[in-house]
Amino acid sequence: ACCSQFLNKAVKTNSTRKWIYLVLGTTVTVVLLSWALRDVSLTAVWNALKSAQPGWLFLGWIAYIASYWVRARRWGTLLAAHCDPGRFKIRLCATFIGFGASSLLPAQAGEFIRPAIVSRFDRVPFATAFGSVFVERLLDIGIVLVLLLIPLWSGIIPQSSALNGFALGGIAIVLVLLWGTFLIAASFPDSVARIVGTICQKVGLGRFRSKIESALVKFLGGLSALRQPKRTLIAVVETFCIWGLNGITYWAGLLAFGIATPGFLGALFIQSSTALAIALPSTPGFIGPFEAGIRFGLTIFSINSDIAIAYAIAMRFLMLVTIPIIALAIATKLGLSPTEITSKTALISGAYNSEK
Repeated sequence: ACCSQFLNKAVKTNSTRKWIYLVLGTTVTVVLLSWALRDVSLTAVWNALKSAQPGWLFLGWIAYIASYWVRARRWGTLLAAHCDPGRFKIRLCATFIGFGASSLLPAQAGEFIRPAIVSRFDRVPFATAFGSVFVERLLDIGIVLVLLLIPLWSGIIPQSSALNGFALGGIAIVLVLLWGTFLIAASFPDSVARIVGTICQKVGLGRFRSKIESALVKFLGGLSALRQPKRTLIAVVETFCIWGLNGITYWAGLLAFGIATPGFLGALFIQSSTALAIALPSTPGFIGPFEAGIRFGLTIFSINSDIAIAYAIAMRFLMLVTIPIIALAIATKLGLSPTEITSKTALISGAYNSEK
């Protein structure tokens, strides 16, 4: 009950922030979608969709589904550094449900739903599970940027020298700083928790100090895999496999529309530009950033805008339409109602209660 009250207070406190995110997300969606759809003929887009080869699209979809299996394995690799990772089946179900929820709900809701599900069904500590999800994002960002650099260094992208300079400088510095910061935090969780607790005391949050310190220690425990070189290496290899399978999905989509020029390396560049674009705030379903990221990537290779948008629509169907349908079927089998899933507070509260 105490956890539920705390979570409800947090939701009320964050209501203003949610409105800000909604306004900002809507603005980003409108701007990027307008840019992506400029000078596009709907008739030409429809004709391109009709001419797409379904065999290649199906192959791309299979590769995309396979990436979820690897994601569930990687999650177990990271969780095992601190606790029992639970059953692979539950992690796989949580992965589908979490990503399906993020495709329909705002503010990457699935990142909270995933750890709540494994916490409820396999009693994995929620804060630890959430910390491991955070490590996943660090790994994803790092590998996505590496896969962005490979096409740049290969010379297949026109005028890539300036981008190479940016990549070698800015991106490398940001990655090193991020990894260094979280490695230090993961190495000294108790000290970091005490520092944060002291800050909370000074800013008037003393009554929540013990809860915040306890939750922070568990969260940093989810980062403990960063202190284990062998486990980190395994997780990095698994992350390469995930984004390699994603790259096959993008490549198969290109072949479905008869786009052979960029090749697999070009598909990796399109994938990375899209992944970075959907990290921006937007309306549910990444509407706008997804299309803009794909059009930008294809524009680099001088692909017609009508074909680019047709390709984006096909990729959206493979990635952001089929997954929520699969997620709904899995959630129903687990006995989770759509209302419970859409209410992050209720789901997380239930996870905390199950830990007791």
